[in-house]
Amino acid sequence: MKILDNRDRVGSLLLLVFALFYLAYTFQIPLDPTVSDDYFTPRTLPIGLAIATVVCSVLQLAVSSSSASLSSAIAGHAWKPMVLLTVFMLIYSLLFSFLGFVLASILFLMASFTALGERRLLVSIMVSVGVVLFMWAMLTQLFELYLDSGSLFRLIAGEFHD
Repeated sequence: MKILDNRDRVGSLLLLVFALFYLAYTFQIPLDPTVSDDYFTPRTLPIGLAIATVVCSVLQLAVSSSSASLSSAIAGHAWKPMVLLTVFMLIYSLLFSFLGFVLASILFLMASFTALGERRLLVSIMVSVGVVLFMWAMLTQLFELYLDSGSLFRLIAGEFHD
């Protein structure tokens, strides 16, 4: 089986490598000692996502039968949105601790919508804010997970309290 001759196998292999690295890093997520015995911790969802991705990648590697070559598979695709989304994700991860979950996620989603072709600013704002606030409420209120408010918020809040 020539793994690099088939576009499905190459994609599955790349996704498998990424998922294995992601799985390794999920075990480095710090846990609050008070929640270490809980069923749902900050590690639960990332570990589940990584395991599901590994399983799907391995299944795709085992059953892929497409005869399309790699060179024909990559020709003619829109690479700009993919590169932009990757850059936005990198910027998101770098700004997360400064801006906090809510603001960083809203900006990330708005930038992503723009990269994918959405030009209506009001729609981008409403969807981004709605999705992020829903996720914030679910994670913090329902699952009682801590989401960082960011250094910027602490800086502003600290200035108001002085």
